[in-house]
Amino acid sequence: MSTLRKLERDFVHADIAAVSGLLEQLGDEDVMARLGLEARLEELQQTIAQLDPAKDEPTASAALFFGGRPVIGARGIESEFAGAAVTKFQDIVAKVLAHEAGGLGQRGIVPNKGASTLHITNIVRGSFGFLMEEVRPQQQLMETPLKVAVDEATKLLDAFGEPDEEQFRSAVETIDQRVLGTAREFFDLMRQSGATLRLVAGETDRSFGAEAVARAAERATSTTVEDTDETLQGQLAGVLPDAHQFEFRAGPDRGTIRGKVDRALTTDQLTQFNRDWVNVDADARVHVKRIFRSGAVVRENYTLLMLARRGD
Repeated sequence: MSTLRKLERDFVHADIAAVSGLLEQLGDEDVMARLGLEARLEELQQTIAQLDPAKDEPTASAALFFGGRPVIGARGIESEFAGAAVTKFQDIVAKVLAHEAGGLGQRGIVPNKGASTLHITNIVRGSFGFLMEEVRPQQQLMETPLKVAVDEATKLLDAFGEPDEEQFRSAVETIDQRVLGTAREFFDLMRQSGATLRLVAGETDRSFGAEAVARAAERATSTTVEDTDETLQGQLAGVLPDAHQFEFRAGPDRGTIRGKVDRALTTDQLTQFNRDWVNVDADARVHVKRIFRSGAVVRENYTLLMLARRGD
């Protein structure tokens, strides 16, 4: 379901609840009022039926609702805060898109940033919010890379406020330090401004009250991501070609490590690995991603890049 359609359904459901509550308060003598409210309720129920929840949109969209100190009810929002918050969210999306495409370097210009552009297409009610959408031709049928990036960015920000620490650690396994750094700036802005947030995109609908904002800002500040390539000595225990997974016995210091195999290696190549490399002394070139919290390693993931004969 598109973000706008979901918001419309939420608003209609809220109206239905309000009308139903009024109907319950009416006495038997309030005939005309009852007829009017029942007609309104029927109209709202027809609207819900027309907003098909199964229909999904192929293009990106997200809604950001703000509350707290920078907001005056549904009347207005501080322009400096709003501009900074929307810009940082856009920056997170751009970096997630570049990271997914494999082109985000450790520093420098974010590649193909123009492809990540979202447009503010509406101001939405419910505190004070903005609807941001990808502007594409109407005939777009396939899910766009930007939609995937917006959904991934939203899920990532959702994980920062998640009370479960393990779910948060699982979510940050896939990101890099630049994405994490921009998430830190985003949540620092929320905390320092005394703002609250509701973020809606795809299947994600997450509200960040003051406690969740503080939790997210602390996590973003205390977490770092390190990506390195290393060579390990040992023996291949085996690979699962279709799943692109491996096990490698790296000696007493590291033990048996497990992880993914680089997608650049084909299924046929991995089948050959099982024939030629199992229990053979080898050097394994691996990419290692380490997640640190307050300086301590909390997650370590391996991706097998290549194998070579010992010493080659």
